[in-house]
Amino acid sequence: MPDVAIAPEVRRRRRLKRYAYAGGTAVGVLGLLIWALTRAPAGPSAQRSDLWIATVHQGPLPIVVSATGTFQPVVERWITAATPGVVETVKVQPGDQVKPDTVLATLSNPSVVSALVQARADVANAEAQRASQHSELINQFLNLEASLDSARVIAETAALKEEAERSLLSQHIVSTLDYQTIKLQAEQDAKLVTLTKQRVAAFKQSMVAQNQAANAQVAALKAMLSNRQQQVDALRVTANLEGVVQDVAIQSGQTLVLGGNIARVASLKQLKVMLQVPANQAGEVAVGQSVTLELATSSTQDLNGKVIRVSPAVTNGNVDVDVMPDGDLPADTRPNLAVTGQIHIANIANTTYIQRPAYANPDSSMTLYRLTAGGSDAVPVSVRFGAASDRYIQVLSGLTPSDQVIVSDTSSFAGAKRVNVR
Repeated sequence: MPDVAIAPEVRRRRRLKRYAYAGGTAVGVLGLLIWALTRAPAGPSAQRSDLWIATVHQGPLPIVVSATGTFQPVVERWITAATPGVVETVKVQPGDQVKPDTVLATLSNPSVVSALVQARADVANAEAQRASQHSELINQFLNLEASLDSARVIAETAALKEEAERSLLSQHIVSTLDYQTIKLQAEQDAKLVTLTKQRVAAFKQSMVAQNQAANAQVAALKAMLSNRQQQVDALRVTANLEGVVQDVAIQSGQTLVLGGNIARVASLKQLKVMLQVPANQAGEVAVGQSVTLELATSSTQDLNGKVIRVSPAVTNGNVDVDVMPDGDLPADTRPNLAVTGQIHIANIANTTYIQRPAYANPDSSMTLYRLTAGGSDAVPVSVRFGAASDRYIQVLSGLTPSDQVIVSDTSSFAGAKRVNVR
């Protein structure tokens, strides 16, 4: 095939077209390279329906801690065996309402009954001995009184005789020797009166002491008798408290030792609420704070109360908080009835806050993912928190009102510089 000559103008146009294609391709490649270098990494992605997204708000923030719990009796007592014995009958079951004289159980103990009979005999014997001793002492005292009276008569007679002999002596009718003999006898009789008086006084003191000793012996035996009687009475175990039986720890035929548990009785006259507050929310709870109580009963009325005790210990991740309700409780309120409490910690008049993110604690900082303006991406921001309730937490820095942030668990993409939200 013969060669066809191409005109120079055509060659020039073809050459320019090739240069244009090559230049366009180079510009395109350069643009793609610049876009790739300047674009932020795509990062991981997350489904919007799997995320908990909250909006930052501005306004009043009540700091409230919610917790569940139960009603507990203020007065609760284990009724124990005041005397050992064998359980004959059990007369109550958990849930029974009792009065102080309600019999919970009956016990048997033959040795206790025998001891009571012996104590009665000991008291009767001591009282008989006391009466016999008292009669004997009275008889001895009367004999001493008679001896004193006789001594007085003899002394007075001797004194009269001495006085008469003294007048006869002056008339020289009796001798001096006879007079001196009579005088000495009168003095001796007077001394005998004095000595007998002393014996009577001493015997009076002895009689009082002996009577006191006898009375003390009888009193001691009567106290023993009373103790034995109480032990026998204790074989009929009574509640000694008005309330409801919470638990029964015995059964027929069981042998109980002294102090063995029989039944637990709770008073219904006064009930408190024991709330289990999560330990990470209990730091701000204090005695005196007001509480709103919602009962798990047919009653729709909420109760108010105040915190009366905060346990210093953590048990199973919770802190026990006791609340005393105000006023009268509904008629269907019982121990162990479930209740929900809202503890009012504080009320911040105007602040920035959000729904509480997972693992967020008061007065701490953490990284949250804030949605961009389009809402298709989320970027990390450092947020500092202040006070917190169970549902909301105060934002001190890092976010502004109307921002939207992911407050659910972000551990699956923690550390990513951008998250695509689909």
